[in-house]
Amino acid sequence: MPQALHNVEISLNNEVVWDFLKDYNNWAPLVPGYIGHEVQSDSQFTWIFLADLGFTKKTIKLQVNVSELAAPTDVLFQLKGLSDNFNGSGYFKLEAKDGDSTEIKGSLDLSAGGMMGMMINSVLESFVPKMTKELMESISVKLAELHLIK
Repeated sequence: MPQALHNVEISLNNEVVWDFLKDYNNWAPLVPGYIGHEVQSDSQFTWIFLADLGFTKKTIKLQVNVSELAAPTDVLFQLKGLSDNFNGSGYFKLEAKDGDSTEIKGSLDLSAGGMMGMMINSVLESFVPKMTKELMESISVKLAELHLIK
């Protein structure tokens, strides 16, 4: 399964970062290629984004189920493809560091099934790490903007 882990550290305390990440409406728009997200409930939404897969760009729709909110450290979610045969999961894990800073660990696993699964998974091997890194860096930038960190 194509997977990636990317960490960022930000000069904000854990509670401030948690307040941002516990609400998916804050981070869903930060995915690269974001088109939109549709709220189904407090723990479920549809994520729509344009994925640059190298040889083509494709609109992806994923059902996201936030499976666990463990304050103030963990946000876990499951992914299911609505436009394609994708399945996966992801998480954000927060760790308070010295002083008033927090490390955010972001992980994403995404794989394709079906007849084209093997070919698509080979493309996802490079796409998933790039997407994870860009999402995590966008979260860090957004938090810095919101809290006037330079």
